[in-house]
Amino acid sequence: MISNFIWHNGNLLNEDEGLSFNRRSHLYGDGLFETLRIHKGKICFWESHYFRLMSSMRILRMDIPLDWSPDKLASEILTFKPESSTSDYRVRLSIWRDGELGYKPTTNSIDWCMHITGINGFGYPNPVRLQKLALFQEHKKSKGLLSTLKMSQSALYILTANFAQEQNVDDAVLLSHDNHVLETSRGNIFILKEGSLVTPSLEDGALRGVMREQVLKLSKNIGLIATEKKISPFDLLKADEIWITNAIQGIMAVSEYRKSTYVSVLANKMQDEVNKKCLEF
Repeated sequence: MISNFIWHNGNLLNEDEGLSFNRRSHLYGDGLFETLRIHKGKICFWESHYFRLMSSMRILRMDIPLDWSPDKLASEILTFKPESSTSDYRVRLSIWRDGELGYKPTTNSIDWCMHITGINGFGYPNPVRLQKLALFQEHKKSKGLLSTLKMSQSALYILTANFAQEQNVDDAVLLSHDNHVLETSRGNIFILKEGSLVTPSLEDGALRGVMREQVLKLSKNIGLIATEKKISPFDLLKADEIWITNAIQGIMAVSEYRKSTYVSVLANKMQDEVNKKCLEF
């Protein structure tokens, strides 16, 4: 009987050295993550993050620790505080299924870790960050329940971001298999045209973004009517503003897409609303 060994770069690893190579998140992408912005010791929009996390773990049939109440998990996340108090910081909470080699899980119990990095400044940036945008068409995103989750297996987003870098732009648009806009490598997408704010639906394959949820709720505060419907690449060219949203930057505004240019007036107003909501915590 041959035991399990891990050989890495010409070296045989001992059990402790090989631990990270045995994780199912590394072997199969069998995990998920939440990216959180911490502002003055509070997790921005924690309730939305928490319920998305719980829902995602149930969909992936992972066991949820019995003591992971909203307050207990938030307290655990905030246990470690960076030395610097001059800015917000980001926490990437990664969760993966325990177990051994093989697609069939030997257990549904989980393990987890956090990556903590600094962010310049307090609150979401205003004026918003401006982005140049391209269209990624090499691979498409399928729709379904799994398409709404933030899963460890992120090859499609990596390829999209890599394409944007090759095109010397900041980000690129991901399409569905029926060639409708879904999101970008960095977040959900909204288009603004004549007072109407539109974003792709979750049913069509868009990511269930926490900041997307906030924008849909807060849009009425700046006089916008928000709806979910299909967006074609041609619709991007006709928009007054295009927004990209995520939990770290809040709102980002597209300045250029192909030969079209855009303003960011209402993007900045929306960012004000996002900051007000965050400060309520």
